[in-house]
Amino acid sequence: MAEKHFTYDDAASRVSTSQEVGARALRAVRWFRWFVALQTVFALAFTLSIDVFGAPYWIAFALLLLASAPVWATAYRHSLSAPRHGLRNTGIAVATWFALYTLMLDPALQLVGVSSPWWWVLAGTVAASPIAACLWASSRR
Repeated sequence: MAEKHFTYDDAASRVSTSQEVGARALRAVRWFRWFVALQTVFALAFTLSIDVFGAPYWIAFALLLLASAPVWATAYRHSLSAPRHGLRNTGIAVATWFALYTLMLDPALQLVGVSSPWWWVLAGTVAASPIAACLWASSRR
């Protein structure tokens, strides 16, 4: 078994190189946080546009799709630099938001007859929270 001996300068050089690679990897993944933040903003905007501002559902849905499509296309183009399972988790979170809002919170609040916009803001924030949770999952090292 061959023994490897490194000089102090060689070891210091390798450590600094690994730190530079780590910093470049973190910079390469930085776009993912913006991607998740945009998806959260789009979800909250969709919720508020329908229930607070009274926009027609299908127009708001079409605008959501038009806004999200280029963002998702860009994310898939850069999927190699995404955090592990990041796009999958964000897709699951977006589906959870849509089901939670469309099938549970919106009908429940309409059934009760809520008229205050603050209830809709709260419902939109709660529904969009799974998407926002992907921000912390993507910041792990």
